[in-house]
Amino acid sequence: MKTIIKTKTSFEVTIPAGRYYLGDPCYVIRDDDWIPLLENCDYFRNPVGEVGGYQILAFGTKHGDGVYFDKGGRKYGVDAGLIGLVPVAYGGQPDHGNREVEFKSPTLCWNDDGVLHFGVITINTDYSDDE
Repeated sequence: MKTIIKTKTSFEVTIPAGRYYLGDPCYVIRDDDWIPLLENCDYFRNPVGEVGGYQILAFGTKHGDGVYFDKGGRKYGVDAGLIGLVPVAYGGQPDHGNREVEFKSPTLCWNDDGVLHFGVITINTDYSDDE
């Protein structure tokens, strides 16, 4: 997951195949790992951080905390202004709308100015966009 491409309004990251929790990582990452993770990735200004040997991907939402929905109508509670992927193997106890997803092959994820894409899953965090 180290490959990061940054354009003016977008970050693109290819993640390895596997099972992940999708949602705000603050609801999955253990308390004693949270600050080291944030410091490791400059508070997710770099969208990939590492903690305990696991890489965590997260993109900032367009409008910070709140509740966001994917195109399938699934709800994601956000309390750290982030939505991303935490490997299931990390452990932790997902909460507040985090859900388990599986990618069968390496998958492109990107943030297009608040519209977050995790493979075929799209979460629009821009309230001003009528999409």
